[in-house]
Amino acid sequence: MEVSGSTAGPLRVIGELSGIRHPEPLDAYRGELVALIGLLLADGVDALEVTRIVGNLNDALTTRLIGLAEAELGPPPCRHAWLALGSQGRGEQVLSSDQDSALAYDGIGVEPDEVRDYFGPLAGLVVAALARAGLALCRGGYMASTWQHPIDEYRRLFRGWVDAPEPAALLRAEIFLDLRPVHGDLPVDVLDAVLASGAMQPRFLVMLARAAVTFRPPIGMFGRLRVENSAIDIKRSGIAAIVLLARLYALAAGSSARTTALRLDAAAAAGWIARTRAANLIEAYRFLTDLRLRHQLEQARRGEPTDNVVPLAALTAQEQRRLREVLRAVRDLQDMTAARFATDTVM
Repeated sequence: MEVSGSTAGPLRVIGELSGIRHPEPLDAYRGELVALIGLLLADGVDALEVTRIVGNLNDALTTRLIGLAEAELGPPPCRHAWLALGSQGRGEQVLSSDQDSALAYDGIGVEPDEVRDYFGPLAGLVVAALARAGLALCRGGYMASTWQHPIDEYRRLFRGWVDAPEPAALLRAEIFLDLRPVHGDLPVDVLDAVLASGAMQPRFLVMLARAAVTFRPPIGMFGRLRVENSAIDIKRSGIAAIVLLARLYALAAGSSARTTALRLDAAAAAGWIARTRAANLIEAYRFLTDLRLRHQLEQARRGEPTDNVVPLAALTAQEQRRLREVLRAVRDLQDMTAARFATDTVM
């Protein structure tokens, strides 16, 4: 991770963690992140770069906490890997990002009880410490404290998701398509390979496409925003759709890229999306992410919980116009995707 003066605050907090039983420095972590994001945005740093920096810092925090837990519990009983999922797996994190993680291990030559008695407490310590630092618990339960399996079991699960992509299985596959190891000595290439094989499964792609066109931007026939209470949920109205579309097309293109922008670039390079359309979607994602970051920054500075619901009154006339253009671009790609993958033909 690149270190600069602007990241000194969060890194100082990470460095001050002297032991898992003395987590007081974690209380300052979120405040330091807020200050950092404010400095970066004020300096004109690209919004997607800001989310990458936040993701890197959260990686560093996670790695530090795992190391401290291992120091307290003793050496791990077998090879393992802490997996980042969702926005952390993509390296695209904001102030409202919660925890998405899993733990894989090989378990060779180790009794199941020994594995459970070690990794259960380890994950519990790390998840609780991350929550104290401001990374909320995942509402869906996708955390290493609940997702702990031998890597062969993950491979079996993944194969089932790809071969029989029912709605519940598809939700899990979507989250794990962003997986990235952040700590440990267990290779997880086999899991990437199983998920990548979904590109050869027509039904799996169709189901991913169907999910990608579900979150429709609130744009009326004449280009007017259709919102409630004069506010718009930036994530639900545009960001989620772009993330899902990028994930779909990158998989179809056989790309292992993780970030949304790189996935769209890969899809364009493989001919799945026109280059101009991919570039427009990347700019749309950048614009929406910038709005999201600035909105959450103001909420955090006021001591309020962060969310994704931006009041239209907080946007300039130019920003509102740009917002309508961006959401139309998202809707157009959704329409093209629905037709291309015949999403109405699956149940």
